Amino acid sequence: MTNIEPRAGQKPVPLQISHVASFYRRYPGERVTFYTRLDVDETLSGLTVRITLPAGLVLEAYRSPSYLDGALPAVEREGDVEGVCLVWHLAETSPPGSYEYQVTATVAPTECDRTLESRAVVTLGGADGRSISTEQVATVVVLAKGRYLEYLPALYQKDELMGRFLMLFESFWSPIEGQIEALPFYFDPLLTPPDFLPWLASWLDLALDERWPEQRRRQLLRSAASLYQKRGTKQGLQTFLEIYTGEKAQIVEHRAHDFCLGPRARLGPGIALGTGNAPYTFTVVLALPPLSSAQGKDERDRQELERRRMIEAIIEAEKPAHTRYTLCIKVEREA
Repeated sequence: MTNIEPRAGQKPVPLQISHVASFYRRYPGERVTFYTRLDVDETLSGLTVRITLPAGLVLEAYRSPSYLDGALPAVEREGDVEGVCLVWHLAETSPPGSYEYQVTATVAPTECDRTLESRAVVTLGGADGRSISTEQVATVVVLAKGRYLEYLPALYQKDELMGRFLMLFESFWSPIEGQIEALPFYFDPLLTPPDFLPWLASWLDLALDERWPEQRRRQLLRSAASLYQKRGTKQGLQTFLEIYTGEKAQIVEHRAHDFCLGPRARLGPGIALGTGNAPYTFTVVLALPPLSSAQGKDERDRQELERRRMIEAIIEAEKPAHTRYTLCIKVEREA
């Protein structure tokens, strides 16, 4: 995306342009569509949009924004007899919004590999009679012969019919090859598609809660192996809670302070490990940010209760079975 750069002393022009291709590698006879988008932030006048197709691309169809009511563009020839330029002269005043254009072309036959450039240029007329313009270029690499010819004897590599025949199979199998090449990314918790997260979690016997934000589910899945190694430990519980809440939990283990070995030690009913004669206890303290204030009080209370229940479920799943705990959640005040 490109912005029009203002001259010194001028205010910024509220206009952006982007120009991309549907494919960046094509063979003769295949189609490619160029998408051009203008983002206008305020009412402008004197806008002109030019989309150029170079020699080697044959114009098939085009589509302009509905705002133009199907107005046809002017077709201008470039220096090369095969190159064309579609020109849209927008209305005297163009309201704010996004204007999208599509131009579809077919790749012409060629004897050698080529690199074709399509340009999108937008021009804005100034009040002083001068105009400023900006452009973006979309590049398409055209291959004269299919890659599969490289795997055949030299005799077949010179056969034009064989080259075109193999292009068909290459076009059919190209999406499958792309999936195979991207296969390692499906096993990366940070890169795999969201729909694959539960499948990937099943490999680790981990059930992902769909109520968790996607980014936290990914982080949990990435840390699952190390969390299993630390399960039942203070560090493991802290890590798990930090993944869910985004805040580091403070865990205080209550050890024996009323039982000290020494000459004065006396064993009896009044001696116990733990605080308040409650052995194997600990306290979890969490300082959490408040939930969105845009919601009503009842909805906030419901979400606060759900968040507390989720934290309790995590502690119950990660703590040693024989221990007991106290949960203290401190919600920070909004600034």
